Amino acid sequence: MNYSLKYKYISPEILEICWPAEIHKNILLEMMAMKKVILSRWQDELWDITIGYHCLSLYFKDPYSLQEVNGELETMYQQDQNLSLVKRKRWKIPVLYKGKDLERVSMLTGLPSKDIIALHQKPSYLLYFYGFMPGFMYLGGLSDRLFAARKDKPDPKIPKGSVAIGGKQTGIYPMDSPGGWNVIGNTPVTLFELHQQPPVKAQPGDEICFQEISESDFRTILNAVKKNSYSLKYEEL
Repeated sequence: MNYSLKYKYISPEILEICWPAEIHKNILLEMMAMKKVILSRWQDELWDITIGYHCLSLYFKDPYSLQEVNGELETMYQQDQNLSLVKRKRWKIPVLYKGKDLERVSMLTGLPSKDIIALHQKPSYLLYFYGFMPGFMYLGGLSDRLFAARKDKPDPKIPKGSVAIGGKQTGIYPMDSPGGWNVIGNTPVTLFELHQQPPVKAQPGDEICFQEISESDFRTILNAVKKNSYSLKYEEL
């Protein structure tokens, strides 16, 4: 716990707890652990807590006392010795790397397709939070060599499961959607299920690995998904 937290009064019912404005794994893990501590103590007083790259937003049911709440939060942060002990998983996402924009990314990066695929699979991407649309992952860890600017004119429809690169980020479209990212592949796995709780399996703080599969593998997994007989693979971290 080496950070100096700041507390932003947004409204009589909303407070933001802010870490330094950096995208960093340690900050994310601290926020996750702090969220867990707050919920364990104030669950009845809150509607929700949401997480961003470096802020926790607390939504109180009733107006709060800024001075009193800040003091209690600082005490929680300073006294709790287990803020970094967060249970996490590494999820393995199968991908068929035959996206319609693979050649475009090759042109933008100067890399052959095989190198793009190898570089894209190499990291374990950190899942910071969901946004843009339900189930859309904000992932950190894309190689600088794979930077590919978003399209000036977005596509009217990017299919569900598309794995894409947009600038410094990579992500997966959880449903059909307009979008300007460069599609390099597709996963047969459904990542957002409205009827399940929670609707997404991977949680902020988890890691995402992409694994190349063949067209035959893609069809096999897709059929298993349709029959509800496919389980997304993961390992405990």
